[in-house]
Amino acid sequence: MSNLSKSANCVDIKAFLWTSQGDLTSLPSTMLIFLILYVLIITLGVLGNGLVILSVIRHKSLQSVRNLFIVSLSCSDIVASLVSGSVTPISAFTKIWLFGETLCKFVPLIQGSSLCFSTLTLTAISIDRFILIIYPTKRSIQTKHALRMIALNCLIATSISLPMVFKQKLVDYGDFCGQFCTEDWKEDTFARSAYGTMVFILQFVVPFVIITFCYMMISIRLGQGILVKDRNTDQQQLTQQQSEQRKTALKRRLRTNRMLIAMVAVFLLCWTPAVLFNFLRDYQWLPNVVARQEYLFGVITHCISMSSTVWNPILYTMLNEQFRLAFAEFFKLCRPRKPRGLRYKSANGSNESRTINTKLKSARFSNTPTINGFLFDFKGKRPQLVRVDGDGGEEEDKRSPVQVRGSAEWSPVGQEEPIQLEEGDSQI
Repeated sequence: MSNLSKSANCVDIKAFLWTSQGDLTSLPSTMLIFLILYVLIITLGVLGNGLVILSVIRHKSLQSVRNLFIVSLSCSDIVASLVSGSVTPISAFTKIWLFGETLCKFVPLIQGSSLCFSTLTLTAISIDRFILIIYPTKRSIQTKHALRMIALNCLIATSISLPMVFKQKLVDYGDFCGQFCTEDWKEDTFARSAYGTMVFILQFVVPFVIITFCYMMISIRLGQGILVKDRNTDQQQLTQQQSEQRKTALKRRLRTNRMLIAMVAVFLLCWTPAVLFNFLRDYQWLPNVVARQEYLFGVITHCISMSSTVWNPILYTMLNEQFRLAFAEFFKLCRPRKPRGLRYKSANGSNESRTINTKLKSARFSNTPTINGFLFDFKGKRPQLVRVDGDGGEEEDKRSPVQVRGSAEWSPVGQEEPIQLEEGDSQI
């Protein structure tokens, strides 16, 4: 005990754990590594989910029922990033509780409620998709119903985690310095194990059984290529336009389904290690090598679970075009504005650009349609709208030609195009 740090007749628990068990979380290098990881997770989690919320608020086309659930999930992720992502690693590395008795009771409540709310929200999204695709003739979930479901999820999540408020205690441990926030079940190990099992089932097992069933049925239905099951409709009587519309709707739903399944898969992969670790610890079933480095494995599994708050915005960007456009527009607003150029089609067929004052009052420009990324190509007597792609090539737009006066009109390039979203399928 001579190598242990002593202060006012008490023993430093970090020094004790390092001497007795070789606890790696007491090493400065370990602390530095996890400090960097948690700072990245908190920063990216708050910024990414905040961007999701701002995008939905800013664009009415994104304000669908399913996106209400996504916004609530983003709010939960922000809370988890700020609270659990900061308090838990500090406590794990200092080994003592520095935040007072009130937070000792309510931080575990917030952590447990956040996890439970996230699983319930993912369950609600899967049920909404199940109703929409398996029973398309039934009325889908309305906004007021979605808000009630979100409120109910909050209530259920809080109720499941509420016993922690009454069981968390701030205690002193004999000769060790500092105070410790721990669960106090007064030697009732059966009650502690029963509560842990109940939380594991309600918080993890039941929601993911429902989610798996819903997406399995959805995948089967979409795999069959059936969007609306109507026995009275003769498929051979469908017009070509109706057939194309159904193919397009099917592709949209497949993309949306892939994104939602990816959300569930990422959440499951991130949280399974932490949930399994806590479950085994409650029953004292941890392997010896894990039990000797309990703090280290606890921090590792917690860090993995916290990374789930970062992945959802990345998935939205990768797998959903509407969120990708909304994010891109937001970043454009954050950049300094540049003079807007005017691009036109010259007589020799080359693309030329000029810069003019955007406040120009000339009538020649005032009536010209503003279309982002388009220019006018005059082929013969009838003007056609031509899109200039990223490689400098041209792609003729199949929509109705834009009516242009005169023979050499200009088309402003660089104007913001509002995000358009079709009803139903294209929304998440």
